[in-house]
Amino acid sequence: MVHGYYSKLISKQQISQLKYPKCDAEYDMQFETFCKIHHMLFIPFVAGKKTPYIGCGKCGTHYYPTAFPAFEQQAIEFAKQTKKRWYHFSGLMLLSIFVIGAVTLVYKGSQENKKRMDNNLAAIQPNCVIFYHKAEDVNTSMLVSRVVADTVFVHENSRSTNGSAYQIDDSDNYKGPETFFMKSELKKWLAEGKINDITEPQTYAE
Repeated sequence: MVHGYYSKLISKQQISQLKYPKCDAEYDMQFETFCKIHHMLFIPFVAGKKTPYIGCGKCGTHYYPTAFPAFEQQAIEFAKQTKKRWYHFSGLMLLSIFVIGAVTLVYKGSQENKKRMDNNLAAIQPNCVIFYHKAEDVNTSMLVSRVVADTVFVHENSRSTNGSAYQIDDSDNYKGPETFFMKSELKKWLAEGKINDITEPQTYAE
């Protein structure tokens, strides 16, 4: 990523009764405010420190205000009152828009996924698979064998993993004894974020 900075003149004001001692251009001396502009890929990213100068509008020579003691404080005040240009924050604004957009997409995706799992739990059927956290950093799954009223009977996966439980979703791993959960308990797990996914009914290859 190309990063750098440059100084940009953002404001100036002519100084009466002051002429440049070298080129003798009367009334051409001026208060100047330069701003340090940081850029990314040559796009202005953020405006940094403002620096006051007293310069010649004719030849372009610049001096620190201390070179003209009678006008030093005025030059400093002029720089303080000069506002930074909004377009020098273009990169920061673009980055903010990108971040907000990305966060919004992630949030919407999360909400849609939660709604899908809510619907799948409400209409849970045999051969649905519930993927969940068994413990911290331990993931596993269980295969629904039957549903009776508000009771969900399952075969729990005999294996668990620190990675994705989809990797151990195999019919041979659901050969253990049948156990059961109440739908209310599964709803609580879902609300707590313990459940990662609830699939629609699926068929395993023999």
